[in-house]
Amino acid sequence: MSELAFALVAGIGFGVCFQKGRICYASALSDFFLFRSSRVGGGILLATVLTTLTWSGAYLFGGGASFWLPSWGVYGLFGGALFGVGMILAGACLTSTLWRVASGSGQYALVLAGGVVGFVLTGLIHPWLGEWYFTPLWLGTGTTAFALPVSAPVVAIAFVGAVVLAYAAVTGSIRRHFEGEIDEDESQIARFRASIVVGLAGLREGTKRYVQARTSGIDLERVLRRPWDPRTSGIGIALTATVWIAVSGVWTVSGPLEGWVALAFGTVSIDVLDAVPGLAAAYPGGVSPGMGVIAGFLAGAFLAAVTSGEFALEAPTRSIGVSPVSGGVLMGVGAKLAPGCNVTNLYTGVASLSVHGIVAGIGIVLGAYAGTRILFRPRK
Repeated sequence: MSELAFALVAGIGFGVCFQKGRICYASALSDFFLFRSSRVGGGILLATVLTTLTWSGAYLFGGGASFWLPSWGVYGLFGGALFGVGMILAGACLTSTLWRVASGSGQYALVLAGGVVGFVLTGLIHPWLGEWYFTPLWLGTGTTAFALPVSAPVVAIAFVGAVVLAYAAVTGSIRRHFEGEIDEDESQIARFRASIVVGLAGLREGTKRYVQARTSGIDLERVLRRPWDPRTSGIGIALTATVWIAVSGVWTVSGPLEGWVALAFGTVSIDVLDAVPGLAAAYPGGVSPGMGVIAGFLAGAFLAAVTSGEFALEAPTRSIGVSPVSGGVLMGVGAKLAPGCNVTNLYTGVASLSVHGIVAGIGIVLGAYAGTRILFRPRK
């Protein structure tokens, strides 16, 4: 099987998992900021830590050749923050925009169109970005924590352990507040320890129920027709990403998507392509494996929507106004200025413990937080 054909298969796997699990970074973050809860966020977190573990093995045996490790700097925070605000404004991240478009949504087609506009706008100022933006804000060359003088799997296990403890502390604290178990006389350390204990117990019980439900029998019709538990989708995403890195490299979205835009411009006319220097620089000359994953993603999401009976052509909602387009534009611009989108930074970047991915991922989270607070602020 050629790499491009395998890219289509991998993309179908990603598309099915994202559509069936309703995986959306925008809703996961906004739900947590607003309600301190997010089922989808749990699936995303599971996919990330599992991928960190498997990719540490890939780094151990193959080094960083298959990893996306760009230089890093303050531009990651700025670009990521723009992308995060755009996600909340659009009501979707870049990947959830794609699977919703594949499900027939005209509303999210506007978001995608806005993203294309964002690529074009940054493409027009491409000749000046290096000198006036990236170089002044540059801090270091691309690297990963896997490159530490410790075995990569050990680094991955330490990272996953820290994430699990942090997750337990947050969920345990939320549960203790909800159940009125917080003693105001407790010291901060005692409160933190108690929250971790409660959180770990909840995590263990939730995992036990999940495993029991999965091993009690599989109803194929239910699997095809109903949405999936986000944790199931998270496992599927991690498995697909692990196979894909063994064949090609880490999974990215914004770069290959820009490649499709550049290819479309070049197909119209080379003069049209050259009028947008950034797209001319990104012009692939053909369909790359990464672009094949994008095509497969759309096909997989479409198949998942059809088998679920959820595919329906829907016109945009007028009451939303310019939010979809403007949110898409911010995501397109942010993905170029970061560089990278929610998958490229918050999933691939964090899972590969890339310094750039972590910095830009922090920017996305901060932008999403600011966007949530602004968009959903109480009305007086």
